Amino acid sequence: MKGFKLRRLSVPAMVAAIVVLATSNIVTGGFLVHSNAAKQDGHQKYPLIDVARNYIPQEHFIVNIQPLREQLQKIVKDNGPDNVSIYFETLNSGANIQINNDTRYYPASLVKLPAAMVVMKKIEKGQWHLDNRLVLLDQDKDSRFGMLYKQPVGTSFSIEELLQALLLQSDDTAHHIIMRNLSEDELNDLKNNTGLNDLFNEKGEISAKEYSRMFRSLYESSYLERASSQQILQWLSQTPFNDMLASGLPKGTIFAHKIGEDDVNKNYLDSGIVYLPNRPYMLTVMIKQHDQNKANDIMRQISHATYNYIKDYARK
Repeated sequence: MKGFKLRRLSVPAMVAAIVVLATSNIVTGGFLVHSNAAKQDGHQKYPLIDVARNYIPQEHFIVNIQPLREQLQKIVKDNGPDNVSIYFETLNSGANIQINNDTRYYPASLVKLPAAMVVMKKIEKGQWHLDNRLVLLDQDKDSRFGMLYKQPVGTSFSIEELLQALLLQSDDTAHHIIMRNLSEDELNDLKNNTGLNDLFNEKGEISAKEYSRMFRSLYESSYLERASSQQILQWLSQTPFNDMLASGLPKGTIFAHKIGEDDVNKNYLDSGIVYLPNRPYMLTVMIKQHDQNKANDIMRQISHATYNYIKDYARK
């Protein structure tokens, strides 16, 4: 899988998604699973309709997103029409917005999420366990993100400790330890079993739409089991990175996301799921040719406009 080698390295399946959210520790503020009897009654009454409609009221299936599309297009135009890419999707209805979808970016720390998913798959297969330990080598040390590089060579960390450092702190040293212990076949398993053949191009670059599919896979629990998908999303909802897209959300909003920063090439990326009550959505924004402060401001505008539109949306 080409992208993993770099040192710098549809309407969703709502039934599974709703069950994941309703039975998880993430409070969605609106997904309530009814009794099995209610589900059966609804399915018997409307056997040709998606069974998710037994759980989600009609007003939360957002389909008219043209006003939001126009808002986002204006933000992009005002900040360099070729320098900002956006992928947005409402997870209830699948309605989406794509701006500069074909533009590719150096992924920076976004490569850490697929690595974590591959580790979780090994755990599901019984090949690894969360309490297994991996040893730090000198070649693993990387001071750009995280604190594990400060530990002496020979220090061992549990798989769980490495995953937490990887996803919560975006620790580069944790990523190097994990990648050194994964095989090419294991990395390719994710690509082959999720249809993510175009996640990375020949240069190891990614696009906003393709990367968003990683989060859809987690939300639907289509590659990993529900417990594994839930754990990754929970860790990602606890990251301390509150700039970029998180800065445009009200305090307390649950946002499971992964950021990427490349100060050398001025690439800034953020991707994740906003758990707005009853109306969860995916948002990925990738920016180039701007300094970090400007990139943060653009992301704040995009995130703020998106959240407010989805929150205030009313069916006509």
